[in-house]
Amino acid sequence: MYLQILKKDLKRKKTMNIVLLLFVILAVMFSASSVNNILAVANGLDNFFKKAGMTDYYLIANETGGKNSISDFLDNEKSVDNYKKENIIFGYSDNFTDENGKKLSASGKADFSNAAILMSIKEAKLKYFDSNDNIIKNVDEGKVYFSGPLANKSQFKIGEKIQIHLGDTVLELEYVGIAKDAFLGGEMMGNPRCILNDNDYKKLYSDKNVQKKYSGGIYYINTNNSSAYEKAITNIDNIELTCDKSLVKMTYVMNMLVAGLLLVVSVCLILVSFVALAFTIKFTISEEFREIGVMKAIGIKNNSIRSLYLVKYFGIAVIGAFVGFFANLPFSKMMLKNASGNMVLSNNNYVISGILCAVFVVAVILLFCWKCTGKIKKLSPVDAVRNGETGERFSRKSLLHLGKSKLNTNGFLALNDIISSPKQFSIMTIVFTICTLLVMILANTANTLNSEKLLYLLGTQKSDLYYISTSKTIDVMNGSKTVEEQYKDIEKILKDNNMSGKVRAEKMFLFPVKKGDKTINLSALQGDYTKTTDYTYSEGTAPEYENEIAITKQAADELNAKIGDEVEINIDGKEKKYIITALFQSMVQLGKNIRISENLKIRDTDINNIPAFQIDFNDNPDKEEIEKRKEKLMDIFGTKKIFNTEEYVKDMTGAADIVNGVKQMVLILNIIITAMMAVLMERSFITKEKSEIALMKAIGIKSRSIIAVHTLRFAIIAAVAAIISILISTPLTKVCIDPIFSMMGAISGIEYEIKPVEIFAVYPVIMLAAISISAFFTSLYTKKIKASDTSDME
Repeated sequence: MYLQILKKDLKRKKTMNIVLLLFVILAVMFSASSVNNILAVANGLDNFFKKAGMTDYYLIANETGGKNSISDFLDNEKSVDNYKKENIIFGYSDNFTDENGKKLSASGKADFSNAAILMSIKEAKLKYFDSNDNIIKNVDEGKVYFSGPLANKSQFKIGEKIQIHLGDTVLELEYVGIAKDAFLGGEMMGNPRCILNDNDYKKLYSDKNVQKKYSGGIYYINTNNSSAYEKAITNIDNIELTCDKSLVKMTYVMNMLVAGLLLVVSVCLILVSFVALAFTIKFTISEEFREIGVMKAIGIKNNSIRSLYLVKYFGIAVIGAFVGFFANLPFSKMMLKNASGNMVLSNNNYVISGILCAVFVVAVILLFCWKCTGKIKKLSPVDAVRNGETGERFSRKSLLHLGKSKLNTNGFLALNDIISSPKQFSIMTIVFTICTLLVMILANTANTLNSEKLLYLLGTQKSDLYYISTSKTIDVMNGSKTVEEQYKDIEKILKDNNMSGKVRAEKMFLFPVKKGDKTINLSALQGDYTKTTDYTYSEGTAPEYENEIAITKQAADELNAKIGDEVEINIDGKEKKYIITALFQSMVQLGKNIRISENLKIRDTDINNIPAFQIDFNDNPDKEEIEKRKEKLMDIFGTKKIFNTEEYVKDMTGAADIVNGVKQMVLILNIIITAMMAVLMERSFITKEKSEIALMKAIGIKSRSIIAVHTLRFAIIAAVAAIISILISTPLTKVCIDPIFSMMGAISGIEYEIKPVEIFAVYPVIMLAAISISAFFTSLYTKKIKASDTSDME
């Protein structure tokens, strides 16, 4: 009997049941994939690091000219338990060409800012993984794997030939894929790694010029006393980079941001799916008062009637869970791949977790159904005669009065329906608001990562253009040219091409900073042709004298220092005292740095990095002219690494495109979800209001007016949802995204880039259109209702 009832009900309400089935499938698919991602991401980095064999500390050293002080130090340092070393060769973007000898930096394919790490697979002290998460054990001669910036934003095709020019040697290699590199693979780590065959590596290293100018080493260190090690390592001079495991983890913050956003999206969509299920179940019970009343009249008990509904929803739930489980498998892998293309994240129990989620969804649906069917106890046989109405109402149904309203008939009816049924329409408003907000928050985040509002967090003043040149920076660091000579060279090229301007840069140094017994290496920022008063500080006053510095809150906390305290900094081998005069925010080195006075003189060879050579044109050109000059300078310098302010911020943060991709995916999903919700609700309303629609037709109201009323109801709800989303999107963005930026160094929050047209017009209009169009096409079903259906008791 139950199966017969289920069969007839499914035939009678095909559209509603199909949409309900789709929501069940989505609920299972999103819940299962979310759980899989949570299991994979929760300890994902720790598992990745464990698989790779990561250690407590990491150190990259320049060992040109036979320097070996690092090994000597580590061998004798008591705080070091053990260490492993990879011999490496440094390469730079200008050293990479295509097979015809054309620089890849000119096309942007290999235009990275920091030094590339070239190593032999035989030298590998960590485990590196290919795109299928298999350990790379061998590299064939003439082949190469890329990691880091070359892999994360790779434009290389498998099988493409490249050449590496170092010293007097030219090595041609074939690209065979990405390498997942735990140490250098993070989005915020700027050193790409090239993993070569041992014979290819030896061919490069046999060149005497390579040994003299490009050799180095990576050290992987385990300690028994972190404080002692950190203090001791500050005495080593030829260090290019030193960090601990926690700092390496932070370089994956953008990957974790994407993974977190996907999880939030999944949770929201699961909630939407369950809201749709709850609404449908409650609506069906309230709508079928006739059937329930008749069944009670012939003596069927409450529990027996409730079990009839359980049969229907159990059948839909089981079918939906079955389909959702299998749909979850590829979907879960796709979401995980989007979140962690450069990490080894996996969940070996994804089948079990998928089954458990499917069972959970079925159980939730049945619990919803059982709870909602509790209303059956209140219904009586009399309700079947009275069309579900008692005939009693002691309060006004609506605040609107037809006689006083200035709205036209369609507008009045639509608005009156919404106000008269606030509960059911408020559910729709909440769902549509959540969907719209998700897109807005992601858009605000992506726009901010691509705006000049983050420029101050990069320790940089605004310029017309930013020219990133690793080769020019290296020439300064090795003493081939001074910073001033580089400025003059660039200025001469500008002048020769009728683009007269001034060139300057933010210089970065690495100095040991000491307070009491605590000593840490911090990046020191110093701007040429700027004053410290030009920069933004959260507390205190700018450091103006040679013996004054500003420090970030994170670094100050680590040193247990505050404004007014003195710290000791070792510069040029001389340790002097400096007064902290201010605190500031920075995303440089994830927020651990200091700013020193422009009056403090430091050798150019002590420079650790120059993020960009900043160009300020003398004639104050407009944006259009700046873009033209940018394109011209790209051709002159043979590089794609010349940016305007927004592009520079985007390049330095490296996550705008990733977040934007997630936003596009969420927008598509939300359009589908809201469209399905609109179809489900409208189809439910038509079924419930069949008699009212028939009566309207009987008194002469045209079908087009009825369709307009039904469509307008959804348009009004969508507009209300859009207004709510607009009002709370900015504060909600801060609540959701500020913690992510604080991990990157902006612990006091940031000002978000809000694009009014995009946020307050484009996305609300897209969502409103999706909802209204879905409601309109669904409302066309009202044409099938006749005036004679006013007394249709089915």
